[in-house]
Amino acid sequence: MIKIALVDDHAVTRRGIKAILESAGDIKVVLEASDGLELIKTLETGIVLPQLLILDISMPSMNGYDTVDAVKRIYPDIQVLIFSLLSEEDSILNMITRGACGYISKSADPLVLVEAVKAIHEKGFYLPDWLKKRYFDQQNSGEKRPGFYGRNFLTAKELAFIRLACSNLTYHEIAEQLNVRPRTVENYRDNLFEKLGINNRAALAVYAFRNGIVPILP
Repeated sequence: MIKIALVDDHAVTRRGIKAILESAGDIKVVLEASDGLELIKTLETGIVLPQLLILDISMPSMNGYDTVDAVKRIYPDIQVLIFSLLSEEDSILNMITRGACGYISKSADPLVLVEAVKAIHEKGFYLPDWLKKRYFDQQNSGEKRPGFYGRNFLTAKELAFIRLACSNLTYHEIAEQLNVRPRTVENYRDNLFEKLGINNRAALAVYAFRNGIVPILP
């Protein structure tokens, strides 16, 4: 059972998300909050800790950006999925670099929300197809944007790991593909996070798309 926390300032939205998620059968909403402050206060009670936080960006008292910072600082094992009407690329990448594992628009098909939750639970990240296509178009146009560059100093093994990390494989399956022990894969991951200044698999995928390490089909 995947334990979920919902943070959104609209109760009706939370009720709808909860119904969609729990209809999947293996997802349970264990915590709800109207903003980041309420979430942190509830987490501090220690009564229940979710595995995944579904978080809006625009909220009163404590917005999504500050909430991600606080959660990843105090509870680094809690994964974060951004669920927002905001679709500006800079806003999404800002959240990912702060520690979010993925993004989904509130206008998306409800089944995509379940897909995103399961993808993050199983492989650590979820990025929508339009964002992947954005980097495909960028590669073809030669457009450059700041951040996440420098693939030339990566080793062949690190590049191989990055390509597999952008797939649907779990870390254990990646270890099998590379014919190494799971601990070795964890070392690849930790070294890359430190080298690239990132802290999650979604940000690593963004780095791969921006640098053309992983070919993205339109």
